Amino acid sequence: MFRFLFTILFAVSLVHSQSQQSWVDSLYTQMTLDQKIGQLFMVMAYPDGNNSKKIATSHQIQKQHIGGVLFSKGTIKQQLIDTRDYQNQSSVPLLIAADAEWGMAMRLTDISAYPYAMTLGALSDGQLVYALGKRIGLRKRSIGVHVTFAPVLDVNSQSNNPIIGVRSFGDDPRNVAKQGIAFMEGLQAAGLWAVAKHFPGHGAAKQDSHLALPIISSSKEVLDSIDLLPFRYLIDNKLKGIMVGHLAVPSLTGNYTIPVSTSSTVLNDLLQKKMGFNGLIFTDALNMNGITGSTNNPALKAFMAGADVLLIPEDLTKSISNIKSHYISGKITPARLALSVKKILSAKYQLTLDQSKRDFYQVLPFNSVDRYLLQEIAEQSLVLVNHNENFPIKAKSNLYFVALGIQNDNTFLKALGKFTRVRELSAFEATTHISPNETLVVGIYADTTTPWKKQYLSTTSLQQLKKLLKYKDVHVVVFAKPYVLHQISNLGECSSLLLAHQQEAAFINAAAQMLFGKIKALGKLPVTTVGFD
Repeated sequence: MFRFLFTILFAVSLVHSQSQQSWVDSLYTQMTLDQKIGQLFMVMAYPDGNNSKKIATSHQIQKQHIGGVLFSKGTIKQQLIDTRDYQNQSSVPLLIAADAEWGMAMRLTDISAYPYAMTLGALSDGQLVYALGKRIGLRKRSIGVHVTFAPVLDVNSQSNNPIIGVRSFGDDPRNVAKQGIAFMEGLQAAGLWAVAKHFPGHGAAKQDSHLALPIISSSKEVLDSIDLLPFRYLIDNKLKGIMVGHLAVPSLTGNYTIPVSTSSTVLNDLLQKKMGFNGLIFTDALNMNGITGSTNNPALKAFMAGADVLLIPEDLTKSISNIKSHYISGKITPARLALSVKKILSAKYQLTLDQSKRDFYQVLPFNSVDRYLLQEIAEQSLVLVNHNENFPIKAKSNLYFVALGIQNDNTFLKALGKFTRVRELSAFEATTHISPNETLVVGIYADTTTPWKKQYLSTTSLQQLKKLLKYKDVHVVVFAKPYVLHQISNLGECSSLLLAHQQEAAFINAAAQMLFGKIKALGKLPVTTVGFD
């Protein structure tokens, strides 16, 4: 019986493989040289209603034969319209990409956001991460997206990393791998291709590769045991794509000025041969200063090093011309060009673009499924960092609340008010007008609207917190990234310290419930923090 089933499955797989090969070969044979080279490039598109931008993208599709577009800031409706128009303008189906680390809200302005990766890194239940990935995947496919640049597999070993931070699952490579696999499998279960980033690892960087070329000084041994580990795990679990970062890694290249995105030693020898990756290799955006400031003709060099998809070159016309001239002169062989173009066409076939350039668009609303998922993530990601006998809070006649930092609204005050009477005070009022024996809840806030915000407490807020911690019964809730714990670890003892990660309502309500003992603490710290290891 099992042998029979295996035979059937093998036969189906063989037919599918043969059909794919036939479609790819037939299309490739019909293409002109310009069309083949155009397939290598993916350009930025802006679904913001700006007609001049749209005309420019249409020109790139029709005249320069680009293989795909990456959508940036805009609205859902406009992206739907633009996707249909662009696909109709292209002689070869376009590969549509979008960033979606925390869902569609990473780029689109008219939809709610999902939690950041570091919040997910606090979860013990990988099924929640899988469910979130699948939800994001379904949403993206519903508006015609095929590829998303996620998950972020950077192990954030540098707490002051200016560009990764809470985009990472944390600083434990095995946890990053675990959550990364769950996120990837969720995306790919929805029919969306996951492209993990930023190979070989951006987590130890002290510079932003958008602005300069970061130098990763880690040894090969450290890279292998930390930064490369998540990529190996996901490759072994059928990862579809990898984005290579613009990083100088001397232990891999022997050079402090060469980006790994232009190194055949990294892209060919390490990633493909040694690590066995045979999926699509994407560059990070080629208009970033991390590569333009250090490299002439970056698109050409990245392609010759082994990249398949050349993302957002600074000068598309020049980049195409450089590759074409090197092909004509024989510096790029027909086999090398065919390898990447056929990989791209094969991806399009596997994404069913052989059947239609258009998906059936049916935009998924943000509904009860999403709200329940957010609630579950919020509740299970909360970390009870420490506590004493005064936790949980008992119902009291007098409970006082103090907000420090950047507070969005009074949602937390209302949530606390569901359990007892509560009065909000300023830090000054709390330290001058109430008895030291009263119970205080201190909310520590930061601007969490984007992961690139600093999210640190000011000197004034730290001084105020130090004064408040002299009171007998103080409960501190941090609505910010876990690195804020570095700042407060030596300020004094509190009755409980809770990490709630973000300021969205689900996290605020969950924090109030935990303070009063209504839910259990299930989350774990996603990073090592001073004083709370």
